[in-house]
Amino acid sequence: MQYTKIRNLREDSDMTQKDVATLLKVQRSTYTMWELGDVNFPITKIIQLAEIFETNVEYLLGLSNNKQAVHYRKRVDYIYVGNSLRNERIKRGKTQKEFADCIGVRQSSYSYYEEGKTKIPTDKLVFLAKEYHLSLNQVCGEIKEDIFAI
Repeated sequence: MQYTKIRNLREDSDMTQKDVATLLKVQRSTYTMWELGDVNFPITKIIQLAEIFETNVEYLLGLSNNKQAVHYRKRVDYIYVGNSLRNERIKRGKTQKEFADCIGVRQSSYSYYEEGKTKIPTDKLVFLAKEYHLSLNQVCGEIKEDIFAI
């Protein structure tokens, strides 16, 4: 999966891959592999990028053309993402096996994703989002603006 929107935003911001890698606290070569899609881009780093580029996860992953910035909860990790996936799956009345079959993994592997024991690959998250109309912004800890209203 190539991340052309991420590359375009980086270039539009006159940033080098090294600049972005420094902000993400990774090596430039690691970031380059992520951006090119040679290695799966971790969702936690995509959340950071959404904040850096003042946009949202769904836009960066090519699920939406809406560039509007979204605020995410601090310290979103794979346990949080897994719990969000579990809630979305249950809300849709689906089993772990159905979600696992959808992304081509065993039910036991999918169970580990929901428990946060194993990092769910971003490309599999994107596939689930497309198949089940999941909001990855919500799965990744989107904070609704009305929370800030007094």
